[in-house]
Amino acid sequence: MRYIIIILIAGSSIFATCNKRIDCKQVIYSFDGNYKAYPDADNVKVNDTIWVELNVPTQLKDLNSNVSVDYSGAENFGPSIQYLELTKGNEINTGVSPAASLFENRLVQGTSILSDKPELVRGFTCTEENGLYVFKLGIIPKRKGLFAISASDATGVYRRTNRCDKASFSLTFKDTNQHLSLYEQSRPGYTPSTYERSHLYCFRVY
Repeated sequence: MRYIIIILIAGSSIFATCNKRIDCKQVIYSFDGNYKAYPDADNVKVNDTIWVELNVPTQLKDLNSNVSVDYSGAENFGPSIQYLELTKGNEINTGVSPAASLFENRLVQGTSILSDKPELVRGFTCTEENGLYVFKLGIIPKRKGLFAISASDATGVYRRTNRCDKASFSLTFKDTNQHLSLYEQSRPGYTPSTYERSHLYCFRVY
């Protein structure tokens, strides 16, 4: 089966439904935050651990209004992570396959939630502590191969005290060697999109 990576990685987020009332004014906030993944090496051994972390303050600046917002108490803020095996692709064919079953997960901070695509995606919510939303996940490969993980943005994020006001979080990798050359090598002639460049972390397992 062929999978289109940009649709997959752009489409996986945590959504929430607003319980609309006649007097409910839905306000949309826009925030950003950063993932960090390590080790920096582009190859790991079977049963080694790759760590993915997210630390986002609860006091945030709305990117639309430039106003500081206390967005503490979010109930459904967290990433969804796609697990992809990179096979032989090209400019047209992504050459990726779902690979969630090829990894074990060691969740240190955060909560696991059900996924509607368990062969591809694992969903999580962050833990709130000391003015931060924190998430830390260890990803342990069980066999050799060329792989990537795609860590999502988060949309439709609401707070316990107000389920109508929603926020979207743009969550991208920072201070991370994402080894995107491995993805480019798996798809000769293809130039990764802006989204792929900010949301993919690639590695080889030997």
